[in-house]
Amino acid sequence: MWESEKIRGDNMKKEIKNFIISSDNELSYIEEIIEYLDDCSTYILKFFGLEEIPNKVNVVIWDDIDKYREHIEKYYEYKSYMIADTNDGNINLLDINVAQKYTEHTNLDIKRLKTTICHEFVHICQQNLEAEQIETDIYWFWEALATNLGNPDNFSVINFDISPKELKEFNNVKNNYNIAFTIGKYMLSNIPHDTLIEYIKYPSKLKLDESKIISNAIIWSNQSQKIK
Repeated sequence: MWESEKIRGDNMKKEIKNFIISSDNELSYIEEIIEYLDDCSTYILKFFGLEEIPNKVNVVIWDDIDKYREHIEKYYEYKSYMIADTNDGNINLLDINVAQKYTEHTNLDIKRLKTTICHEFVHICQQNLEAEQIETDIYWFWEALATNLGNPDNFSVINFDISPKELKEFNNVKNNYNIAFTIGKYMLSNIPHDTLIEYIKYPSKLKLDESKIISNAIIWSNQSQKIK
């Protein structure tokens, strides 16, 4: 199912169809990750209409919190909840033991780590599908898709009231990922799939509809919570 080789001393690399997983140390949970990635990548690729990723995705597991923080700070301010990203085109994430010790994720387990990788794989697929670049990414949209497609069990639909301007500062918004999850849930339930794909390919089209989508998601979330 996979090929394994040792590179650069103690480093480990394992390769499967769409991924190359590497770490500075042997990981007891590596085979479990591999099996899970084979499954989750199939339905995520299907959503995006991709048969495969042009180049295999590197999954880099970091075992040094300081080096990971330095990596994040090349792109934006590091916050203690951050344990995974795709800023450099790879899926980067902290080793379970490191994340438990140095971040807010003291209860991180293998199940959550696996779904976090799938969350990041959604970002990779979106990057591959984008046909245009705009000046500022619409971060809530990226997280709306990733939370719903990659690790939905980690988030909840909530009541919220926020403007697009406020949501633009995504990393500083309280309950940001649950808000994004809620908007994403609304979009997946109420907006045609073809339209979502257009938004992914052409973010400028999403920009035109952003205010309406957020307003409708706020109304939808309030109604959903009342039904409960």
